[in-house]
Amino acid sequence: MNNQQILLDYIKKDLLKGRMANLGAEDDLLDSGILNSLGILQLVAFIDERLGIQVPDEDVVYENFHSVSALTAYLDGLAG
Repeated sequence: MNNQQILLDYIKKDLLKGRMANLGAEDDLLDSGILNSLGILQLVAFIDERLGIQVPDEDVVYENFHSVSALTAYLDGLAG
């Protein structure tokens, strides 16, 4: 399973608790209210634990977290 699918599954299952089964990789997580500040912290912790990638505080910005697609591209750049 790739990082994008892992992140989508985590957000759907653990953050949304199944409320939005049709979440897509391009959906805006922040403007739509899917992610709030607590959700971002939980997501950053999940990324560290599950993917082994540490996200520096200064990189927790809209450009990197506005969609699963943007987050995956950012993480691929960190890991690459």
